[in-house]
Amino acid sequence: MYKIAAFINFNKTFENKVLLQKRKIKKLFGKQIYLDHPVHLTLFTLNIEKITSLRNIYNKKKINYKKKLEIKVNSTGIFTNDPLTNGHTLFYGLKKNLLLKSIQMKHLQKINNKIKVLKKKSNEFKSPILKKNYNKYGFPFAGKIWIPHITVASLKKIDEKHVFIKNFLKIKIDHKILIKNIEFYKISNNKHHFLFKTNAT
Repeated sequence: MYKIAAFINFNKTFENKVLLQKRKIKKLFGKQIYLDHPVHLTLFTLNIEKITSLRNIYNKKKINYKKKLEIKVNSTGIFTNDPLTNGHTLFYGLKKNLLLKSIQMKHLQKINNKIKVLKKKSNEFKSPILKKNYNKYGFPFAGKIWIPHITVASLKKIDEKHVFIKNFLKIKIDHKILIKNIEFYKISNNKHHFLFKTNAT
């Protein structure tokens, strides 16, 4: 079994903004979850049997979209008591983008229709919509429930009212980014290994 992820990466201008926050967090709080992850937006993660099967889907025909994918980073936010980390996850948020959500779903549907996506029977979700999405696509945060974001770090054993968190949530940002590619990675032992990329539009 292989864990794969579809990512959107960013230009150096925005990447440096996120890396600055990561450095501040490391200096203040030491090692924290996601601090060593590259700056990216996750479209989805999946478990599959063969990497070659995934490659074949995209080698045969590229996905093309009629519109350009432009996203706007316009906020900061926090997932308090994040169930995935048991910490408070800080992130940069995006303006609502229906095309981005459409792209996520088209990729998920395409992959599930072409190859076997592995779903763990022991994987249980309290939310019915998360369970339904996982059973259907192998990824719980699909479609309307998905909140596109760029994670900075998840802080454990830090009070959500800490002054750093308060100041982070006050940051003003208005950054437009034109996305050209979606990149696929293999995730192994928390490391990201680049596989290939395909057109975003």
